[in-house]
Amino acid sequence: MAFLALPSDDELTPDAAQAAQQFLATHPGPLSNLDRTLLGSASVFTSYTAWFALRDELIPFLGERAVTLFCYSISDGYPAPYPTTFFRRELELNGDDPLDPQVTEAERLLIDWGRALGAGAASAPAELMDRLEQTFQPKLRLLLTAFAGLMVAVCVVTVVGRLAND
Repeated sequence: MAFLALPSDDELTPDAAQAAQQFLATHPGPLSNLDRTLLGSASVFTSYTAWFALRDELIPFLGERAVTLFCYSISDGYPAPYPTTFFRRELELNGDDPLDPQVTEAERLLIDWGRALGAGAASAPAELMDRLEQTFQPKLRLLLTAFAGLMVAVCVVTVVGRLAND
């Protein structure tokens, strides 16, 4: 049983209903269990769906696959079954083997960092942080760090909320 409620459309506040409509205008498709849960508060929903804007900023620098690998490694390292399953499925649909992906050096670095962040941000070794600093420019490091923070927050909500996969 879920710890956090999945509100129905009838239970949404007007602000939450409007936030959902705005989101769906740019992200068509059904809302996930996570989205529905977050709609219990319009401000929570808006804060967490900023994840999409950061992802869209990262893709031109890294590519969609690298961003998905980063998300998968964070959620798997956490571990958070709901997002891990989602990102594993995304990788598989695009022909990747999530357990043994063929990656570039930068993607390997993102996977290693993602797993360390999933295990706890303070656990990232200094050598790994040095490699990240050498590989990615300051603005990209900021975007990656903020994005990772939102990804970890998503893991917290899904684990604490006991959300099931869609």
